[in-house]
Amino acid sequence: MRVFFGATLPEITKNEIVELANSLRPSLRSVRFEGRDKLHITLQFIGDFPADRTRELFDFAAARLAKLHARASQTDITAINYFPNYRVRNGIWLDCRDDGALARLSEVIKKASSAYGVVPESRDFKSHITIARIPRRFDPGERRGHSRKSYDRGGAHFPEDLQKLVSGGKLSVERFFPKSVALFESTLKPSGSEYKILYEYSLEKSEEENTREGTSDGKGI
Repeated sequence: MRVFFGATLPEITKNEIVELANSLRPSLRSVRFEGRDKLHITLQFIGDFPADRTRELFDFAAARLAKLHARASQTDITAINYFPNYRVRNGIWLDCRDDGALARLSEVIKKASSAYGVVPESRDFKSHITIARIPRRFDPGERRGHSRKSYDRGGAHFPEDLQKLVSGGKLSVERFFPKSVALFESTLKPSGSEYKILYEYSLEKSEEENTREGTSDGKGI
């Protein structure tokens, strides 16, 4: 089973991001935009993991989140970026900024998952929400020349500053509080990946409420 930990978003925030994505569609016809149910902030990619141990992994991580008195902090969307690099990232995403709470959650989850043999990602945590995927079907001989600032495929050009495609140069997504830390299942299909929440730890409830509801608020979805 392919899984990862992510922070879930409020429904109103998902709606605002979908509206933003819709405003980009006419100018970015060659990309595949993510559905609203896939919008999240990745905290730790796990990869293939035994299905019969996912609850154990989640409970172990959630217990450490409880010790941290994990809470959501106010989060801003600060920029929209893209990186058509098949070795690094291949999509369009929204940069997020908070008081460091999401990075702390990520670090706790990485340490917890390492106890189960999961090798942490080497790159530093970057809080972001992927909103679209850029097709990778371009000439392999040109890969080395592509950078974050330019991408040209089949006559479709991605401007250096995607902000220019947003009305008034502003990102119309209000500040928000992430709702929970969830363990997602990711299933790869020809049409793209599909996500399903297996368990989640609420960032909206008090520690007492989380404790009363079971092991660190783990619950099946």
